[in-house]
Amino acid sequence: MELYIVRHGETGYNKMGLLQGKTNIPLNQKGIEQANKTKKELEQINFDIVVSSPLNRAIDTAKIIAPNNERLNERTLGEYEGKPSRLYDFEFYDNILANHTEKGVEGMLNLIVRVRNFILELKKNYPNSTILLVTHGGLINAMQY
Repeated sequence: MELYIVRHGETGYNKMGLLQGKTNIPLNQKGIEQANKTKKELEQINFDIVVSSPLNRAIDTAKIIAPNNERLNERTLGEYEGKPSRLYDFEFYDNILANHTEKGVEGMLNLIVRVRNFILELKKNYPNSTILLVTHGGLINAMQY
């Protein structure tokens, strides 16, 4: 299996520094331009399968009709969605978002297991395929574990 992973383009929430989670925010103009640039960069690759998160920003980035898969959905951030991201506040990420399962936040361990199982399923079902996976930053980070 050859796997290409693409994060969705920019949204209004990204630009404002707000957490998105599973809030279904569309791409902004810059995000559309980013998706078109990525499409050009990958146009020489013949993908056998394109898989996308069901959120609009990922589907729009994929630029084609793609199978939706809930396991590719961004992490639920509960009451933190729409709040400032506090990108460099490591205590916030380590102690609240990373380990928290209260206030509607999906725990990091659950996210890692969800993503790992999905990748293993892709490897099993499509061992000789070239796959484009369009998803979210949180999932891409979880894939590194």
